[in-house]
Amino acid sequence: MAASVAVVTVAVAGCGAAGTPAAKGGVNPSAGASNSPTPVKPIAIDEAKWFREIRLEDWTENGGDTAVMQAVLHRIQKATGERENRQWFDTVISPGPGNWITEWTTIAQQALGEADAAHSRGDPRTARNQYRAASLYFTVAAYPQHRETAEEENAYRMAKDAYEQAARLGDAAFERLQVPLEGGTFEAFLHLPKGNGPFPVVVVSGGIDVAKTEHLTLFEKYLAPAGIAMASLDNAGFGDSQDWPADNPEMDRLYSAVVNTLGAHQLIDAKRIGAIGMSYGGNTVGRLAFTDERVKAVVSVCGPVHQTLNAGTAFIGNLPPQARAALAARYNVPVENTKRLAQLARKASLVNQGYVGKVRTDTPILVLVTADDPFAPVSDVKRLAASSARGEVKITGGHGHCPPVKERNPAASDWVNRNL
Repeated sequence: MAASVAVVTVAVAGCGAAGTPAAKGGVNPSAGASNSPTPVKPIAIDEAKWFREIRLEDWTENGGDTAVMQAVLHRIQKATGERENRQWFDTVISPGPGNWITEWTTIAQQALGEADAAHSRGDPRTARNQYRAASLYFTVAAYPQHRETAEEENAYRMAKDAYEQAARLGDAAFERLQVPLEGGTFEAFLHLPKGNGPFPVVVVSGGIDVAKTEHLTLFEKYLAPAGIAMASLDNAGFGDSQDWPADNPEMDRLYSAVVNTLGAHQLIDAKRIGAIGMSYGGNTVGRLAFTDERVKAVVSVCGPVHQTLNAGTAFIGNLPPQARAALAARYNVPVENTKRLAQLARKASLVNQGYVGKVRTDTPILVLVTADDPFAPVSDVKRLAASSARGEVKITGGHGHCPPVKERNPAASDWVNRNL
């Protein structure tokens, strides 16, 4: 069961439809979490006892302190406050000790204060590390972003602000882009490496609950050293892209809108644009390889192609609670409407859309996947690679849905570097 939880929450991911056990009421971080010491022994994570998927490896890679985060999880697990669902530790209702948003916002505010103090005393390295930590903790506080409360929305706003502070203290340039789309705009982040440009660029998104504040490591450790810029966005129906629900299978139009904006940027080489998408984002960039010839290389990381998306109501009925709520939230459909959820999932299939297996693309496609990914099976993702004149499947280490972050980031960046 733990494996299936990990599978779906990254892929279709996030929670937040009707019936989702989200925190209620206002949050006062200063009066909220307790300051109990870090447990001597890290707690074991039993996924069946948490509504959210606990992604410590990814959170640590993106700036979080493992000991600090373990302490937060320990406090949440040991809290005595009333829970909306007794089965799950992370459903404490009232703001205060044990409440998910309170606990994570509290440590985020602490890190933010340490960052501001370090910045004031002329210690940019410490300030930058603490701004990164604060951004990560605020992001987790809002995770998986149902936008059901003002506290979630405020936490994500704070996450973006702290992220910008960290980015501006680094060696690379940073811009917030306002991307026009269908009469509205959504925000994307642009990172530019050292140099005079113009630079090749990679457009990046995660699954439907992985925010654009979680890709800085990919840029700094892998893309920037290769002289590649990065534009990151929230996927359809999520974060700053919430006004474009994922019920429309043309989710790649958000990527193309970013490409439109980048094409007018003086420091971007518009002839060298790539795309990386993880999980549901992997499905999105898989479609992009057929629909936007301006994109010259695509990496689909554990993106579902057809098999599971096409499985119907049986698939929806077997989803863990967070995953079903996530799917409902991103599709903007009531969580109880299993039939409609299944219909929309089928529409997301790249086979049902008439691309994979029916159309061939010249865009190079790399697929990264684990050997036993039940949501993006190897046999299924091979179809996507086979639809490209230069397609490749790389089976990584790790188990379950999506390769470990320390394997997928270097492999993805190496591929786009070689193909742009």
